[in-house]
Amino acid sequence: MRQPTVITARLNRRAFALLLNQCSRLVRHVLAPATSAVLILPLLLMSLFFAPTAPAYAQSATMSPRQVVEYALTLEKLEADFYRRAVAAAQRGPLASAPAVAKAALVSYGQDEAQHVTDLSAVLRSLGGNPDAVTIPSNPNYRAILGRDPFANPTDLLQAGQYVEDLGVAAYKGQVQNLLAAGEAGKTVLAGALAIHTVEARHAAGIRFLRQTLLNADVRPWIRNADEVIYNENRSGSPIPFSSDAFDGYATEQEVLALVGPILTVAQPSTTAPDRPTAPRPQPASSGNSSESPSPAVRGLW
Repeated sequence: MRQPTVITARLNRRAFALLLNQCSRLVRHVLAPATSAVLILPLLLMSLFFAPTAPAYAQSATMSPRQVVEYALTLEKLEADFYRRAVAAAQRGPLASAPAVAKAALVSYGQDEAQHVTDLSAVLRSLGGNPDAVTIPSNPNYRAILGRDPFANPTDLLQAGQYVEDLGVAAYKGQVQNLLAAGEAGKTVLAGALAIHTVEARHAAGIRFLRQTLLNADVRPWIRNADEVIYNENRSGSPIPFSSDAFDGYATEQEVLALVGPILTVAQPSTTAPDRPTAPRPQPASSGNSSESPSPAVRGLW
């Protein structure tokens, strides 16, 4: 009677093994799509941000973390000064008649920019730099933005403010590659830069909202088309094809300084205020995929 028992036990083991195999196949069949998604998603994200290209965005590091902070601090000091002058004009100058909501926004944005200066100064000291050595003129040439005094009336102020904030957003994005290339040394700076970049983007949307609601300007807080961003989205070789209004462009240090340079010159006294901009308008950048670097193009402002 022992032999049938052994045979039965073997059959039971085979049946159990067969059942286990079937269950395993069923589980693999059910979970395959989810497993594939879990594996594919990181690969897609990696290919998105680390595509093996050599465009402007994926260039090798050209600035150290300290240099990036010095560059960002220059822009933040300029923005803080811009809003300080705007608040002064709103309190006792040509902007005194501006709506209360606009005045409140100027004060709030100015406080943000001043805090950015404080925080970046602390970061620069931790990197061995001297924030006091990062200077802007005592009287920047803000007329270079529109070709006239931007603090003379609410229309020009908000228009210039949109220019300033849009350029700040593009500038921070343009430094991601440098900070990534710096490895551990760039992590803290990158975290701070991303945090500031978010606030600059909120400012840019807020300025557009004020222009739309208070001045009936044909703008929206969001991007509606390619002409409402500073730089061309279709940049040659970029890992992300900025081909729709779902994406905003970036700007390299050279491109930003080419636009900010005229503002960083000392303003000359002027007794005239032309009705139309006297500064030449930047020409739109090419939207093709040529190998040439696109020229600076400030758009959506005039």
